[in-house]
Amino acid sequence: MNAPKALTLAIALLLFGLLPASVAASANAAGEPASPEEVVHEVVTEALQTIAEERDTLATDRAAGVELFNEQVLPWVDTSLMARFAMGPAARQADPADIERLRAALTKRVANLYAGALQRYAEEAADFAEEGEVTLRTVSEDDKRAIVSAKVRGPHVDDLTLRIQLYKRDDRWRVFDIETSGVSILLVFRDALQAASHGGDVDAMIAALEEGSVNVEEAWEEESAESADS
Repeated sequence: MNAPKALTLAIALLLFGLLPASVAASANAAGEPASPEEVVHEVVTEALQTIAEERDTLATDRAAGVELFNEQVLPWVDTSLMARFAMGPAARQADPADIERLRAALTKRVANLYAGALQRYAEEAADFAEEGEVTLRTVSEDDKRAIVSAKVRGPHVDDLTLRIQLYKRDDRWRVFDIETSGVSILLVFRDALQAASHGGDVDAMIAALEEGSVNVEEAWEEESAESADS
């Protein structure tokens, strides 16, 4: 697998937690994981089991991948914060209804990206799920924000380190960004949407997301290449 594809696979695997982890999850009073590391572990445990059991279906049926994302991953992702960040400065004066429209469009786009990655790399993802190794470490944590470092090694992914950013809303930690090699997936989304909207028009952002004209994977690879050269 060449370097850009390997990077894309890593993002597909790691973007919303498709990693085995050795963190023993404890639960809060609601029966949910209590710490940022445990949230990463929780997403992984359920999603990996589904991938292992349904790899053939996920390789051919995009709707199955979208369903997996919506049911097992989305509850642990802060799409509201992602939408406000992607909107940029315009979010401060934006109508809440417009932010919600953008959030819904962004969520749908991310779900389709996730399902598409599973389609393209179903076998590689399953291989990694079975043999990959991940070490999690909390880099920082306060009342609202946390960063968890994930060191990854396994089939198709060699010695990759990611910074997983989480935000605590309604007593639940949720992932809102992943960064590796100095490149943030949230910044890639924001820059692509700002370019597509020519400065922050919400309707243009939503249209770009719905039409699929925001090529996040390509933008990620370009940003990663620039970061490696700098």
